Amino acid sequence: MSTEIMSEKFANEAGTDLIDVSHMYESLRYNDYSVENGLGEIVDNAVEAGAREIRIDFEKQAVKIGKRQAEEIVSIAVADNGIGMNEHILSQCLKLGCSMRDHRNGRLGIGKFGVGMTLGGISLSRKIEVYSRDEETDEFFYTYIDLDEIKAGKTTISTPIPKEIPDKYKEFFEENTGTLVILSNCDRMDGTGRRIDPNEFNGLIANYLGRTYRKFIETGLKIYLDNRIVYLHDPLYMAGPTQFDTKESQDPKAQLYSEYAFDWDVPGKPGEKATIRIKLSLLPLEWRANIGDGGNIDAKRRKIDQNEGVSILRANREVLYDKIPYLIGQKRGQFSYQDNDRWWGCEISFPPELDECFQVRYIKRGAEPIGALKDRLKSELTGTITSLRKRIKEDRSAEKAKQNQAKNHFDNVAEIMTDLDDILPMNQTRNNMTQEEEADRIEKILDETAGSTGETEASREARKQAINNNMYSILTVAYPASVLFETETLLGDKMVIKLNTNHPYYQKVIEPLCGEVLKADSADDSVDKTKARDAIMLLILSYVKARAAMKDTENNRLLFDNLESQWGAILSAVSSKIDAAEM
Repeated sequence: MSTEIMSEKFANEAGTDLIDVSHMYESLRYNDYSVENGLGEIVDNAVEAGAREIRIDFEKQAVKIGKRQAEEIVSIAVADNGIGMNEHILSQCLKLGCSMRDHRNGRLGIGKFGVGMTLGGISLSRKIEVYSRDEETDEFFYTYIDLDEIKAGKTTISTPIPKEIPDKYKEFFEENTGTLVILSNCDRMDGTGRRIDPNEFNGLIANYLGRTYRKFIETGLKIYLDNRIVYLHDPLYMAGPTQFDTKESQDPKAQLYSEYAFDWDVPGKPGEKATIRIKLSLLPLEWRANIGDGGNIDAKRRKIDQNEGVSILRANREVLYDKIPYLIGQKRGQFSYQDNDRWWGCEISFPPELDECFQVRYIKRGAEPIGALKDRLKSELTGTITSLRKRIKEDRSAEKAKQNQAKNHFDNVAEIMTDLDDILPMNQTRNNMTQEEEADRIEKILDETAGSTGETEASREARKQAINNNMYSILTVAYPASVLFETETLLGDKMVIKLNTNHPYYQKVIEPLCGEVLKADSADDSVDKTKARDAIMLLILSYVKARAAMKDTENNRLLFDNLESQWGAILSAVSSKIDAAEM
């Protein structure tokens, strides 16, 4: 049937309106917009209008909730200095299904179906007011929609009229074109009708704006939220400036690990293709050197603890930041994200021509690739992400080895004894030395334990500080073979145990079981060797602590000195008979 015949047929039929406007707008409020997405639709218009600066202000009022005083957001204003709208475009801007702007250079932009500002606005408020001008010297024109009026029967949008903008924004628009949108009677600030806490809302919106519009902020767009600058947040951690970049210091930036692109067929346009681009980054080593770094304060401030999944950009505007099911893994259908995935970033960019392939809805939210495209993305991503995961583990192992080299091998047992010191018997050793005498004694200990190769001044100073700061210190010396260890007691009941590496028991038992602790470059720190070393050292430390708890008399000192001397000599004799190869 031809179009002409169809039109004639339907023109002769009696009917009713396609929609009931008074009820439709109330129904449309219950859409899929979140708070940030609803506000984002208005920001989209400002960005697409080429704004250099966008200001978002929340008007709050005090309310009483039970016995508690609180604040609630009653209106939101979004001002931009973009190209603005003339009277004709302004008359259409709140009309559902009407796209207001020509696309730049013939290319599709951020806008999609021409419903964004209206649906986004009414998802949060009952009234939308718009002021705009497209010439710096012209007056502003004004239009609005009010859901209460629509509910009462109004079915048209009022013709724009000249109207001065509120005084608060006159300075901002001085010699500028642009648009001011005001949402008032904001009764759905969390999408359910429950009033949302303004402080919570500010943090939510600042994070959303900084991440969603990061590409535009990076190239000069300034966004202010309640007069505070919004810094970009890049899930790749490569872009800046961020809130951590100052004149005094720059935050470390992630390295680009992989970047590639491939073409995909544009739906409905045979032979036409559009390009999908993928970037993957590896976050700085200093942020991820140790297990658990993702939960520390600095990581949380940088939102690394939330950095899981991928970021999908449509026309440089983020439309998804989340885990995408079944996108990572060697096997078809495999769903696999790991804890250390927060240490890499992934960004997938596509042009609006591929909206259908990414299943972008009218709210520009929830993009998920269709099956065939997801399979292609999986094939592109899986190998690189596997490599990233391996690199992260290898870097941690190397860093652990480096830390072990710098760490005293006996620190663990010293910490155990220190932690229990409050419940262990008190020392009875009489120590009447002065601070000057203690300092001299520490210098002698440092000389005895320096080793045959000597040490740098910095290393000696570090060891001195360790003795001064720790309740227990275990150091190695090279004494005659009959002595396994000696103990020095310093001020404040600090104890220094000097372990003799020349004693046969050390050479034939401790070293084979525990590893060579004298080698500063040794990375041998297996679990079994570490446990054996800690067990032996705890045995020695426990004895030392037990002796110190005995009454400090002349007879007791002679008794223990003789006992230790005889014990060391006997242990030396019997240990020399042990074949180390059998240990």
